[in-house]
Amino acid sequence: MEKRNGMIKIVFTGPESSGKTTLSTEIAKKFNVPLAQEYARDYLKKINREYNYTDLVKIAKGQLKIEQECAKKTKQLLICDTNLQVIKIWSQIKYNKCDSFILKNQDTEAYYVLCYPDFPWEYDPLRENKNDRMKLLRHYHKDLIENNYKFMLARGNHKKRMSLVESKINEMIP
Repeated sequence: MEKRNGMIKIVFTGPESSGKTTLSTEIAKKFNVPLAQEYARDYLKKINREYNYTDLVKIAKGQLKIEQECAKKTKQLLICDTNLQVIKIWSQIKYNKCDSFILKNQDTEAYYVLCYPDFPWEYDPLRENKNDRMKLLRHYHKDLIENNYKFMLARGNHKKRMSLVESKINEMIP
């Protein structure tokens, strides 16, 4: 596991309604470290219109800013509810293209936790892909493999996922 300035970065990724926010929040609490939350949610609630392709770069820049601010608060471990991989996949699926800024800023050093959508989809006004979660999971998995990212698959109930992720983080922390 590569570290930035001695810090390990764990990113939760995967299709919508797969447990990223719940799991990342609990892991950050468990290890008492900052959580870089998903910027897209706040952005989309504020624009008060349908988003478009050009909004994705603004969302990406906002996400990076949150991650950088949170990274200043920790030396050992940073937990991210999401990152630019999610924006890249979202862009490729919805628009069949992705802006070069998003592509150039993919995090190759983070450790990814790919969340499996093995529980019922929950309604949220910002969610769009109720019936495509497995298709999206395959896109995330393929992207992680093709880019040689370090990752694990988190599936099963919340307790099982927590245990799996906690064990992995404990292996990484000296």
